[in-house]
Amino acid sequence: MKSRGWATAGTLIAALLLYEIGKLAGALAAGALLPASGEGGRALLMHLAGGGLVYLVWRRELCAGKGRPVGKTGIRISGLWRKEFRREEFWKEGLWKEGLRLLLLSVSSALGLNLLLDLTGLITLSGSFQETASAQAAVPVGIGIVLYGIAAPFSEEVLFRGIFYRKARGAFGGEMAKEAAEQTRAVRARRAAAVVSSLMFGIYHGNLVQGIYAFLIGLLLCLVYERTGRLTAAVLFHGAGNLAVYLLIDVACIGEYLSVGAAVGLCALLLAAAAVCLKPFLGMREKE
Repeated sequence: MKSRGWATAGTLIAALLLYEIGKLAGALAAGALLPASGEGGRALLMHLAGGGLVYLVWRRELCAGKGRPVGKTGIRISGLWRKEFRREEFWKEGLWKEGLRLLLLSVSSALGLNLLLDLTGLITLSGSFQETASAQAAVPVGIGIVLYGIAAPFSEEVLFRGIFYRKARGAFGGEMAKEAAEQTRAVRARRAAAVVSSLMFGIYHGNLVQGIYAFLIGLLLCLVYERTGRLTAAVLFHGAGNLAVYLLIDVACIGEYLSVGAAVGLCALLLAAAAVCLKPFLGMREKE
């Protein structure tokens, strides 16, 4: 067990270092190839390069010779992300409702948590977060949509859910089990892995406000990955939430037009909507 834990830790450290090396290579490439693109173009190439390298690790370490990750989590949305899914079943069996629920959960939770953190006053206490938010708002909209909607979600999900969460889940003993007692232990192990990987996700963001937000969203992303069995679902979930925050808060600055009372009401409405969308996923059980 100790050797497995050390091996897992080694893989996680190697993946993180590889991610940072890829981001450094992307920054150097941006300086040479896209000198006029600014910080937005630089960040875009950094995420694509870092994500591309850790994607290769993910494919080799966790998927090579084992087939797709479908079935390894043991809990999935009914049919939407299965390998045998057919397009004509999407409307007939109402599977579109599952995808719509995921989209609504992503947008409502991302916006609701951002408003909540703003209302608590934590944002004004974090100078590093204010610098980060200003830099995000300054990114041209076209680059920002690709960066925050595709590149960043892809690279972060491959690293933190595809590698960190799955390796932690395996180290804690959270794979599928047939016996009832083993299933209970596996569920607890998956929860522990979700907390650990989400905590790392929060710490990686480097400031208190984004750390709290990333930790909470990370827990949801682990749940989405666990229930669907697809890393693609986590990437789409992450991207939808990022775009909602970027376009509505960073670009449109809707927070500046809301009174305190309106912000409180909107925050409560969004979090309530997120809770309604989340409930069916929490109630799912293993079907295998």
